[in-house]
Amino acid sequence: MAKVRTFCRICEAHCGLVVDVEDEKVRKVAPDRDHPVSQGYVCVKGLALDALHEDPDRLNYPMKRVGDRFERITWAQALREIGTKVKALRAAHGDRSIAHYAGNPTYFSFQNVLFSAAFLEALGSPNHFASHSIDANPKFDVSTQIYGLSIVQPVPDLDHTELFVCLGSNPVVSQMSIVQLPNSLARLRAIEARGGRVVIVDPRRTETAAKVGEHLAIVPGTDVYLLLAMLHVIAHEEDRIDRARLRSVARGVDAFCEAALPWTPERAAAITGIDAATIRELSLAFVNAKGACLYMSTGVNMGPFGSLAYWLLQGLHLVAGQLDRRGGLLVPEGAFDAFRLAKVLGLGAADPHRTLVSDWHRVAGAFPTAALAEEIETDHPERIRALFVSCGNPVHSAPGRDLERALGRLELVVSIDLYRNETAKYADYLLPATDMLERSDFPVSWTMLQIDPHAQYTPAVVSPKFERREEWRIFSDLAVACGARALGPSLCQIVPRVNALLRPLGREMTPDHLLALLLRWGGQTTLKTLRKIPEGVALRPNQPGSFLGKRVFTRDRRVHLDAPRLLADLPRLETYARSVVERDDRLFLIGRRQRKSHNSWMHNLPRIRPEPAPHALLHPDDAAAREVEDGTLIIVEGPEGSVSLPARITSDVARGVIAIPHGWGHAGAGLSFASTLGGGNINKVIPGGEMEISGQAIMLAHRVRVRADESGTLPAEG
Repeated sequence: MAKVRTFCRICEAHCGLVVDVEDEKVRKVAPDRDHPVSQGYVCVKGLALDALHEDPDRLNYPMKRVGDRFERITWAQALREIGTKVKALRAAHGDRSIAHYAGNPTYFSFQNVLFSAAFLEALGSPNHFASHSIDANPKFDVSTQIYGLSIVQPVPDLDHTELFVCLGSNPVVSQMSIVQLPNSLARLRAIEARGGRVVIVDPRRTETAAKVGEHLAIVPGTDVYLLLAMLHVIAHEEDRIDRARLRSVARGVDAFCEAALPWTPERAAAITGIDAATIRELSLAFVNAKGACLYMSTGVNMGPFGSLAYWLLQGLHLVAGQLDRRGGLLVPEGAFDAFRLAKVLGLGAADPHRTLVSDWHRVAGAFPTAALAEEIETDHPERIRALFVSCGNPVHSAPGRDLERALGRLELVVSIDLYRNETAKYADYLLPATDMLERSDFPVSWTMLQIDPHAQYTPAVVSPKFERREEWRIFSDLAVACGARALGPSLCQIVPRVNALLRPLGREMTPDHLLALLLRWGGQTTLKTLRKIPEGVALRPNQPGSFLGKRVFTRDRRVHLDAPRLLADLPRLETYARSVVERDDRLFLIGRRQRKSHNSWMHNLPRIRPEPAPHALLHPDDAAAREVEDGTLIIVEGPEGSVSLPARITSDVARGVIAIPHGWGHAGAGLSFASTLGGGNINKVIPGGEMEISGQAIMLAHRVRVRADESGTLPAEG
């Protein structure tokens, strides 16, 4: 029996794994105790990859819709028929009639992230949509505006920080978003062990807050006012800003500080629920620390002010001297210079493409998912008529019901996935992709987000089962079938042409060849070295003083704190503040991560069944006011509809708040186990099409009505 070292690609942590393989069968998945970063840590989801690999509900063959059912076809037939349809649509309606949606797992596959984007580029369409506009768009958009590239995402220097403030994140359950860090709890506890301080800001006393640090309960959607008040204290009450020093590395310092002038701690306290004295104390602790970090994640990103909050968070580090400083935020270098590569290739910078209907811009190369429905339904002659969905379930994960209606108008839907999910209800073709044990990989998307810089390559642990195919092959073949021009800069134009010459010689160009070139160019390691050291190698540590004035990618190499779109959004703060303090009988809706769950695509594995089943968290006072008892069914009503699910009464959630996990309600999908778990899809309760300035769908802090469900039944959604 062979033991193959690999790494998990479910979330950013990328924990090391050892897989026992015998006769091309996966026998066991275990943590890699020799991994240079995770050191034997892995969550229950990573240990279930063998179950995912063997799941009987997996897509194993190309399928075509025939009436109300799917029939197995050959790859040759699927490619031929899809290609014929796309050629006809492009000839009749132009290149823009074709679109692609990249789901969350796309960005955990080196092959997919490169070749799915290259496929659309080869067809000449800008209509790329992505899941990051559902949970992380503000971070990428703000970084584009102030740093010049979306992939510039400074990470906390946790091993040296004196103060770590965590807003809207639950690292114990979900690790950390847009940061690569396994076993985050151990790292946060280490801060306290050496005399530092951890503060968790969240409307719920999360699993993280229960295990480490102090907890500050905040009104959902109001983190931006806390950050404004902190800036007010630092810039105006204490005047702790060295403006002369800052002007050498930043533009718009005065405009940035001026934004906080109206937002005193007293005013912020009335909005956030955090008292003014606590805000002042936290502000001074942040500016006085020899190293301090503010970190925000989906609980802020997905709210009404994700962009302004991230702008303030980055700017606070800069003006307080905590950016590019030991113990503050540092900017990794990675295994190769991804910043320079992105700049050369035109990736991650502001681009000219806009949606047809509402003039939305692309962020990190993708339009907002919440704009997809109107781009399909518009009467414009170039409207979207065909959609390719890669590793995604936008029908289930996007807010509202607009997309369900819109997909019915498309002339072609192709789903490339592991499962037949809710989106596949609208698909004409289902194409089976490989799982992470069946393909080689390198964490290209995350090399610039590592707190502990390292490099690890994994070969395919086993060969693809049945007729599953690697995504790079699928998209390369689709590009040829759909009539992409033979010559062009896209990988889906170059690679098929090169392989047409190489295959008669028994050779082939693969993504691994591209990876080898990138690593050799980077100069820190090589693919040959990584093959010899499968657990991975450590790279140069993140260095303070390596970013400001050196690797900022704006035209003048300075941080642009006066980004016009951000400044123009400031007046919205006044209107929202008034609405927050005017309470009624509705509750603020927030999301909640579960240890044994991940989005909607890992719900079909009995081994990691969530306990308890999906339910809503209510404060005892809110439950009593609605005559709701623990375990009884409640109806949650929003602008788009309602869901019914069990209530769990707990003082861990703040008064006036209801917390519900997302991604549930699988009745009707091709997921035999997940469909038995119950729960409703809370995304169908919140309004669709509502976005903040980055194009981020507003998924949290909506107000909903809650009442007891007297029917005694539990519909998936209503």
